[in-house]
Amino acid sequence: MFPQHTPPDNDVWIAFDLETTGLDKAKDAVIEIGAVKFQDGRTLDTFQTFVNPQRRISPFISKLTGITQRDVDAAPLFDHTAAEFLAFIGAAPLIAQNAAFDVGFLLANGIELANPIIDTYDLAYTLRPDMPGYSLEDMTRYLGLENTAPHRSLGDACATRDVFLALLEEAYALDAFTLAALQQLAQRSGWQLGYLLDGIAANPRRRLAAAPMPSQGAVGVNGLDIRQIGDRLRSDVAPLRARERISKIDADLVGALLSDNGALSDALDGFEERSEQAQMAKAVANAINDGRRIIIEAGTGVGKSLAYLLPAALYAMANGKRVVVSTNTINLQEQLINKDAHILVKALRGLDQTAAGRQDNDGGDSLRFTQLKGRGNYLCLRRWNRMRADADPSVDEARLLAKTMVWLQSTASGDRAEINLGHRSAAAPWDRLSAESRASWGCMSQESVCFLRAARERAAASHLIIVNHALLLADIAAEGSIIPEYDALIIDEAHHIEDAATNRLGFDLTRARFDEHLQSLSGDGGLPNQALTALRTATDLAQSRRDALQNAADEIAALLPRLRPFLTNLFTRLQGIAEGAQGGNGRNSAFAQTLRVTAAVRSRPDWSDVEIDWEHAELALAELDRLLARLESALGDLDDAGVLNYDALREDVGGARETGEYLRGRLKEFAVSPDEGTIYWLSVSARRRELSLNAAPLNVADELNERLFSQKRSVVMTSATLTADGSFGHIVERTGFADADELQVGSPFDYPKAAALCLPTDMPAPNSRAYNAAVDRAIIDAAKAAGGRTMALFTSYGALRRAAAGIGDELQAQGISLLTQGAGSSPDRLVRRFMDNPKAVLLGTASFWEGVDLAGDALSVLIVARLPFSVPTDPVFEARSELYGNSFMQYAVPQAILRLRQGFGRLIRTSDDRGVVAILDSRVLSTRYGGAFLRSLPPASQQKCRLAELGDAIRRHLG
Repeated sequence: MFPQHTPPDNDVWIAFDLETTGLDKAKDAVIEIGAVKFQDGRTLDTFQTFVNPQRRISPFISKLTGITQRDVDAAPLFDHTAAEFLAFIGAAPLIAQNAAFDVGFLLANGIELANPIIDTYDLAYTLRPDMPGYSLEDMTRYLGLENTAPHRSLGDACATRDVFLALLEEAYALDAFTLAALQQLAQRSGWQLGYLLDGIAANPRRRLAAAPMPSQGAVGVNGLDIRQIGDRLRSDVAPLRARERISKIDADLVGALLSDNGALSDALDGFEERSEQAQMAKAVANAINDGRRIIIEAGTGVGKSLAYLLPAALYAMANGKRVVVSTNTINLQEQLINKDAHILVKALRGLDQTAAGRQDNDGGDSLRFTQLKGRGNYLCLRRWNRMRADADPSVDEARLLAKTMVWLQSTASGDRAEINLGHRSAAAPWDRLSAESRASWGCMSQESVCFLRAARERAAASHLIIVNHALLLADIAAEGSIIPEYDALIIDEAHHIEDAATNRLGFDLTRARFDEHLQSLSGDGGLPNQALTALRTATDLAQSRRDALQNAADEIAALLPRLRPFLTNLFTRLQGIAEGAQGGNGRNSAFAQTLRVTAAVRSRPDWSDVEIDWEHAELALAELDRLLARLESALGDLDDAGVLNYDALREDVGGARETGEYLRGRLKEFAVSPDEGTIYWLSVSARRRELSLNAAPLNVADELNERLFSQKRSVVMTSATLTADGSFGHIVERTGFADADELQVGSPFDYPKAAALCLPTDMPAPNSRAYNAAVDRAIIDAAKAAGGRTMALFTSYGALRRAAAGIGDELQAQGISLLTQGAGSSPDRLVRRFMDNPKAVLLGTASFWEGVDLAGDALSVLIVARLPFSVPTDPVFEARSELYGNSFMQYAVPQAILRLRQGFGRLIRTSDDRGVVAILDSRVLSTRYGGAFLRSLPPASQQKCRLAELGDAIRRHLG
């Protein structure tokens, strides 16, 4: 630790920044150094110099920074300027944004700094748990600051200073208990933020700036006021009481509420009566009334969420029952919770109870709603306290504990979605804090403060419960023990339910999962040793019980070194088989190498070696399971023995035993006992070459029908894209949603006026050599015609990167920015940058085909590079295709149509939007099945043109 220093506002601080040729400190070089010296907010001096990297600067770096090759060629070498930089900083404490990056480059150049270094990332990460991003750009925007020269060393150094000063004021306002707890964390972990925290604690300013002290005795050594947290969680609302007789919804009332003179028009600014919305709402009301299933496709602009929420709310309130709404995306969940449900509350508040068919039999007359998530989303205070009590936490653990400590002063949910865990390793320890582990299940007692229990109590008292598809399916596996009993189910974004069920009902095993399990049992920090340590606190414990625990712990310690080589041999052999795959069963890509494990693969001679390796591993894993069962048994019935942290320890051991049994069972299934109704494959990641053993159900339709749909009184499935070529047949077959009423509700938008569909007639075939150049030309011409405001969708990252390389220079010459998915920015940040500066082209794949909302003038042209067919050799797609007589027409085409319709939906989001979609896949015009794609799209004005005329067609439509 660094010695005590003068208070922070009296210190002379130096904020510094480096610009480099790239991100790899072993290969790249520094091209600029900038620093600003300041005291008490006053600038004392600045330092800036270019550095000669003795290499060419890439066009990307030059464009990003504005630093030219001429600038650096005339600059001194790093060795010549280093002395000047070191003289400037002296022994002053330093500030940097993402300090590890800059310090790493200095170390790579032989400079090891002895100065204390404060990372503004750490400071913001701790004091602003909910900040959307922790890049310098994000922080300056969020704090209302300005960076006059971004991506230049002195400009970024000055912005880093400003961020530091703003956050320093917030640090001064921390209460004494929180500050002391943060200091302890920093001291025990060696976290350099402790240098700043110590200085703040010693500063007399704290007497004036510090937050009010909590009541005496309320705060523990962990810095938390548990009673205050408990008060925030406490709810006086009783669970719903269901009526014995079903009171039906008045469908005509539902329609009237959605009219120009209805309650929704008063509750919603800018309300527009839409006959399509009323039609859908009445259909949902009738399906719930009659206990039927219905599948509804509602076009963009219908307002489907309110169309199903309104009848669902009326039914739930009238009958004291719950309705569950399941979505696929976070964005839609947030819309339902933060916007639509509040509109309903406002609209229904003054509604006559008799007219609504509502009875005030559940302790309240207003709509109650909540969002329920899986265990892993909620922080467990018991586990949090155990990590905090660790005498030697890592810096990553200290960083997360500090962040969550500040957050716990205000959260009423304990939901990780309220905080930004970031993308650095600091986010990793969350798994050790969440309620996912069996070790946290004991917290569900009423005597403890438990966020998970509070969330479930809120759900039990709510009429509407919003969940995601993953939790809905987890509830099936848990036999209904996760979501409180509910009467009706509405599945929005229902086109994803098959994929969600596929993921939930399958598994993937990696060597890392086995290593994590074994590590939890190893060494001084392992569970067996924890048990032995805890027993030292026990009183009146029989020696036989102590001996049993000691023997089990000793045998586990002796077994682990023998078990690890068996697992290594098995995973190494399987990886060799995957990487050696040839022909149609093996697939190499930029992301993964996969091999579907079929009966033919299992009959090969090398699979016999897999079975031998598995047998060795199986014997050792079975012995480990037996020893863990002995350890768990030896810990039984010691409630009154005074064992330290007894409940948590027993739950940990039980959880480890269950984890071992699960891993062992799945490994056996994959290696030697495959299920006929399951697809198996090996996958090796491209970047880290990590092997995973994967399984997925061949068909989820029967499972969904028998264990979900048939268990509910009424089920509604809805989405904007459920039909292919006018038929629900594909989605009904894939999900098992049979015997359902069907309704297609068109969009209220004037698509022929709003959207033009351009189909170049001379587009080369996707497999021709001329195709890529034609795609580049089309994107450039479209962007020129629209002044940017263009998004191009691709079906692979490889195609996206190739296009980015082909169009970047010409777009730059036109003053049009290029934003590409996968280039270091998150999708949300890319969308924000595109909205802030629409004179840009955004290239996207995967998640950009749906869920991206770019309403208004930001997006005027949408380009579809290829029809979005699934990769034929994807193991799940390949196996399911084999179930069809004509898999291409019966399976591949309907899937691709649904994806294309989702992509098309990115363009027209409101009634005022106007734009052009260009499909650059010639198959849409040249093949028989191409007509099915075109017939499935919204009725935009269709225009065929030559590729050279695309720009003019766009200009004409956009005016």
